[in-house]
Amino acid sequence: MRARRRLVAALGVVALALFLAFHVRDDLAYALSSSDPQDLGRGPAVATAPADRLPLNRYVRLAGVPDRESAVVLEPRGSGKFQQFFRLLATSSRIFVNRSPDPLPLALADRDVFVGRLVRFGDLSFESSIREHFAKRVTATHLFKPQDVIAGLVAGRGPLAVSDLAGDEVTLGPNDELVLSHVRPDEFRIDFPKARYPDVAAARAIVEGNAGRVLSAVSGAADAVEIVAVFPAAVRDKAFSAIGDPDRRIKIRQVRSTLKVPAGALRGDPSGLAVQSADGRIERIPASELQSIRTVAPVLIPDGALLLLEGDRPRDHLKILAVVALLLAFAAANILSLRRSV
Repeated sequence: MRARRRLVAALGVVALALFLAFHVRDDLAYALSSSDPQDLGRGPAVATAPADRLPLNRYVRLAGVPDRESAVVLEPRGSGKFQQFFRLLATSSRIFVNRSPDPLPLALADRDVFVGRLVRFGDLSFESSIREHFAKRVTATHLFKPQDVIAGLVAGRGPLAVSDLAGDEVTLGPNDELVLSHVRPDEFRIDFPKARYPDVAAARAIVEGNAGRVLSAVSGAADAVEIVAVFPAAVRDKAFSAIGDPDRRIKIRQVRSTLKVPAGALRGDPSGLAVQSADGRIERIPASELQSIRTVAPVLIPDGALLLLEGDRPRDHLKILAVVALLLAFAAANILSLRRSV
């Protein structure tokens, strides 16, 4: 009976040693890999490369523009050391960087080049919690070229998918809110300094005396009287000179408007956008008047995403060699004792 217990205990120790050695196999392989970083180039190219061609679990160098707007700061449980966690733009959220130096050296802060260990995001122990945090609490602003949104609406095949100015593709659902920024080409805002024009009526009289049709006139909270007016195209330049030349502090600019609408309320044609309001009215905005279109969307981490652990070098894991050697020696010693007892 005692011999059997000894046999079971020895087999258990061998199995545990081999299991622990297998569990740290990736760290072992990384510790034995080259300490010269492999240059992968720019993030967008890496994001579209086949997964089987990427040097995973290797020391690499990668360039890219961080999305600082949606970056988060992590503090591993009570460590007091903070880490930056952000995605690289134009990678469709496929590449993230975990930047751990705190405080960040100036040499690293001044350049968008990252050197460290490249791993699959799915291999992280905190994968599910960080995915949930980004999906629920982290958003990013996407700016689109108006002509790209119009082209996507005209194509009309499935959900509206548009590439933003950073190169990331964004899929918009019918209820996703878009903010349209557009100019009103015939309307101009004129700011008269209150120090010289304290009376709204006086400022209005100047505009109307130069062929302007006043749409609104208010004494703004700032130090200016704000007039919005329309001028006939034939006399517009002359009127602006007559109004603005006497006082260079007078500011004249086109009226710009913003409109918030769900993506499902937009229709596109080559001439511009048609916006349908809740009561069924349709407002048409010519393409020439659209300046920008933007949206705010949660940052979703896709399957197959990668993470670069900046500053994680192969030599930092050399201690794992001693641990594995000790485990294997322990297993070997127990195997030898088993052979003697048989």
